[in-house]
Amino acid sequence: MRTYWVSAEAALAKSVLDDYEIFCALIHENAHLYGRAPFAMPIRLVVDEDQAEQAIRILNGAPEAAAEIEATIDASLAPRGTAYEFKSSRPWEMLAIAFYFLLPGICVLQIKHPRLVTPDWSVRREIAAVDVIHLLGWIAIIFAGFLLALYFYALRSSAPVGNLNDSGRPIDKKEPSTD
Repeated sequence: MRTYWVSAEAALAKSVLDDYEIFCALIHENAHLYGRAPFAMPIRLVVDEDQAEQAIRILNGAPEAAAEIEATIDASLAPRGTAYEFKSSRPWEMLAIAFYFLLPGICVLQIKHPRLVTPDWSVRREIAAVDVIHLLGWIAIIFAGFLLALYFYALRSSAPVGNLNDSGRPIDKKEPSTD
């Protein structure tokens, strides 16, 4: 798209396009290091064909015109008739996070207290540290249980109202309905 002889100018142009989230790359950026001739090969800034017009307008100093192009592109890509939003029917992420709290919590509870009980301050310090770690383990397990309950609540609330049986559970396709 453009050619630069000074690497600082090329890097500045690439930085400007990166700020506008336009994918671009510098080709032959370090070519002068290999041939020891800084002006033997120019540095090229390349841009994807779909964003070339917008990039040219930005580099020429007309970001308002580039914003108009971006607005028309966004309008053409937006779905028609409905608001675009991501809906997950089963929030598996909560199960993964619950697992990441539950497993370390259980492992921390496996830590034993020191067997030697002497009036030494270092042993008392270790006992106190183990007690604090056990408390943190229980907190992690309780939080994992909360996330599991939240998962099942979200799972139940995500079922369509028409697909619930008399007890409020989602109807399984194998289960005959009691209508």
